[in-house]
Amino acid sequence: MSWLKQLIGFREEDSSATDNFHPGIALRRLMYVAAIGALLIVIYALRYGWRDLGSIVTVMSVGIMAGGAALLAGGLLGFLFGVPHTRDDGTIQRRNDPERDGTRESSTSYRPNTSLEQIADWLTKILVGVGLVQIQVIPGKLVSLAKYVAQGLGSETETLALAILIYFSVCGFVFGFLWARLYLPRWFRDADDIQKLEQKVSQLEKRQAADAKALALTDQVLNRNADDPVSSDDVVANAIKSASKSVRVQIFRQAEKASLNTKADDYETKIEGVISILKGLIESDTKDYYHRNHSELAYALRRKKPEEWDAAEKEITRAIEIRDRLGIKGWKSYHLQRARCRIMQDKEFNRGQPSDAAARKSILDDLLAAYSDTEKWKRWTEPGSGDTARNIRKWCQLNNINEVSFA
Repeated sequence: MSWLKQLIGFREEDSSATDNFHPGIALRRLMYVAAIGALLIVIYALRYGWRDLGSIVTVMSVGIMAGGAALLAGGLLGFLFGVPHTRDDGTIQRRNDPERDGTRESSTSYRPNTSLEQIADWLTKILVGVGLVQIQVIPGKLVSLAKYVAQGLGSETETLALAILIYFSVCGFVFGFLWARLYLPRWFRDADDIQKLEQKVSQLEKRQAADAKALALTDQVLNRNADDPVSSDDVVANAIKSASKSVRVQIFRQAEKASLNTKADDYETKIEGVISILKGLIESDTKDYYHRNHSELAYALRRKKPEEWDAAEKEITRAIEIRDRLGIKGWKSYHLQRARCRIMQDKEFNRGQPSDAAARKSILDDLLAAYSDTEKWKRWTEPGSGDTARNIRKWCQLNNINEVSFA
């Protein structure tokens, strides 16, 4: 069997190695078989002798052309039978974008064009069906075709013509079938890989453009002069939504830094930009995962003039809810800041009077939660630490509360 393996393309690397299949060698040796057939036609034509070159050329031309036609016809038929089919489970695949935390899915799904597969499938079924129905007629038609070809090969050559047709059509069929089965799937896969790569490159380019636009708009909003045009909150939010996660983190850092720089020129203009950016970050957080967006917005709202204590309290409350829902430890300063927001909204405190029971309880609960972080509590409430500590000490004095009550 070793000669058969060598003929169809198997090759042994060494005595201990397993058989390796090389499709290129198999197809090449099929062409050798076709070439042997052509050589036999040439040998047959030479029987006329060199004195009758016209007959030699005629027989060679007709024989080789008939064999080539049979080879091509068999190759086309083998190709139709060997066309690979695309796997399709009938489901629409959705592709999540990891940079967007899986919140956005592809609106369309593409699959390869299978027209060639369908046509090949139809034709093979038609050919097989017609062949089975007309199986008794086929031999006669084949003999008639052989007689027609034999007219160009000389007298009494129907057998040779029939042999040429069968020989080359079988070679062509096997070659076309193997070529379609061995090479087309690889080329289809390569084409799909290239298309996917192009789509990834296109998505990357779009992502980079969106990131650059978001960063440029952030810089414009944070460094806007008082007489510069104002970008609407919707424009800012849409630009931030289109940015990648890493860029949104970078935008948050820039907004946080600008919010803390209270001594900057045109701070009132800049803090409006900070608020717009933080609102955009909150809108882009569709899973409500980042509590610091809300807390930083609360800080910005109480830093602007006039302060928006009610809105700041709502944002810091939202930050506390997200922190608790996610089971995040720490961040007790949120309670301190909410206590301050409630103190500043307390009408009794603004009149220098003790708070009513409901307000006193809500504020005291927040102070107790902040006091549980003892080390930071001392830093937050020590003299000279700012307006927050001063207002809290004043409220405690008005309501006869001291640190012993927190213990």
